[in-house]
This record gives sequence, C-alpha cells and structure tokens, in this order.
Amino acid sequence: MSGATVFIRFVSAKIDEDSHVSAGLFCAVYDLLDESEPEEYEIEVLWDHLRWFRRNLRVPFDYRLRYQWRSARSICWFRDTARDHITHAWEVVALLENRGVLMRTIKCHKTGYILYEDDVQVLAQPFADMRRLL
Repeated sequence: MSGATVFIRFVSAKIDEDSHVSAGLFCAVYDLLDESEPEEYEIEVLWDHLRWFRRNLRVPFDYRLRYQWRSARSICWFRDTARDHITHAWEVVALLENRGVLMRTIKCHKTGYILYEDDVQVLAQPFADMRRLL
C-alpha cells in the first residue's frame, strides 16, 4: 500500500448523536467553549484556530450532497497531505487535552462511501465494518 493516501481524524471520547461514532475535533472545541469555562487566552487561541480553519477549509456539509440522508451519518477526515491543516489541528488537540478533553488520532486508508472530497479533506459515510474502530 505504499503511496496510498492516509486519512487522519482527531476524535474525542464523546459519541456524536448524528453519526453514532466518536465526535470529531470541531465538536470537541465547541463543546469545550459551550460546556466549560476556558481561560480567556484559551478562548482566544481556539477562536484564532477556528478563524484559520474557516478561511482555509471548506465546510462539506454546505455543499449539495446527492444523498442527504447519508450526510448526517458522515464524518470528515483530513488527507495526510494537508500539512498546515493537520498542524493547526494538533495545536487545538494540545489545548483540548490540557483542559482534560481526551482526544485520539485515527489513521486509515479507507474512509467509507465518499460524499465530498477536495485537496485537504474527505466527507464519507463509514462502511459498516469501520464503525467499531471510529
């Protein structure tokens, strides 16, 4: 499998109510902001990263998806070539973990049924055999 794309996902211990798999990085950030009392500097750092992602990452759910029923069950993955995005994600993960939010990284070569993709990410509904890993 040399040369195959590796897909990367940062997830928390919380289960997402729509996809029924571990909630992703952005869910963890918004949960921290909504449910916790981060320090002012932490809020600023998180918002700086969120603004960067808004400028540099398309929101795949905003696009017309052929199978709308699949989009709620779908999850996003970074491509391993999205170096800047992954660097920002790691910085967010470090802040979350410093606040006690357990995060883990999942890497794999398959994502499921692809609903959207671009140069830095893939939105996919996981195959049934993948759900236990996510």
